[in-house]
Amino acid sequence: MLGNELKYTGFAAIIGAPNSGKSTFLNTVVRSKISIVTPKAQTTRNKIRGVYSKDDTQIVFTDTPGITSTDLGKLLNNWMNRYSFSAAKESDITLFFVDISTQHPETGIGPEEKHILDNLKSRTPTILVANKCDIVKKMRADDTIAVYKKHFKFDAAYSISASDGTGIPELIEGIKKFLQPGPQLFPEDMTTDQDDSFLVSEIIREKLFMELTQELPYHTVITIDRMTDHKSKNILLIDATIHVARKSQKSIVIGSKGTTLGKIGRKARLELEKIYGCQVGLKLFVRIEENWFDKERLLKKVGFEKDFDR
Repeated sequence: MLGNELKYTGFAAIIGAPNSGKSTFLNTVVRSKISIVTPKAQTTRNKIRGVYSKDDTQIVFTDTPGITSTDLGKLLNNWMNRYSFSAAKESDITLFFVDISTQHPETGIGPEEKHILDNLKSRTPTILVANKCDIVKKMRADDTIAVYKKHFKFDAAYSISASDGTGIPELIEGIKKFLQPGPQLFPEDMTTDQDDSFLVSEIIREKLFMELTQELPYHTVITIDRMTDHKSKNILLIDATIHVARKSQKSIVIGSKGTTLGKIGRKARLELEKIYGCQVGLKLFVRIEENWFDKERLLKKVGFEKDFDR
């Protein structure tokens, strides 16, 4: 029941460089796919909240875009970085993720990680999360953690594997040490506060990232034009538009005789049918929106409401 007093409640921001495993961790810890995951860096664009509820504990995790200095649209990149830093400032605790498979104690702290820590102004407890411990030896992980502790005063540090769950129970217990009693904010069976249209657009964008190569996926954005109520008729009808930045990109997304767009739509539809447990009718359209990533109107439409401190 909402409002019940719990022993441990709070908000935890997940920040770090691109591809440090933040989204994989969020999906694993809430046991549901609410944040898309691809091998490409900086897949996450928005703040995505996931709710962990168990026994006397409720933790609201916020997945954030990887902080980097990409050249894709000054406005978009600026907003993404601010989203990430603002999440840390607004949280009760900050989880700083590091991909230890790409770090080595002999070379010191990574440049992107150093940039983040140098600019992290969060006054909340900060935990170092050394992710992908399933890939490297324990000694190397421990040595890497020691290097990071010399650069920043972390309140705690844990080695985990977001992909197989190793170390996550210990991390949860560590987080609870910094939380306070409070009311239950979300139902126990609720895993995210994102609406259906956001989830659908993210699933489509994930298939774009997986199907298209190099930089093109970063130059696309998805808007949902129509979604029917699937609960009443047991069928979910969706019309979505893929916005591209240039005319040449439209033909690549569509592909020869529509084959590429067809693959993207088919893969998205099959996953959405698994998620919603009903038949899905998905129509995809491609529209040229030159330099959409520098247009405030479209960025707001896809979830960038500039809810961060200037």
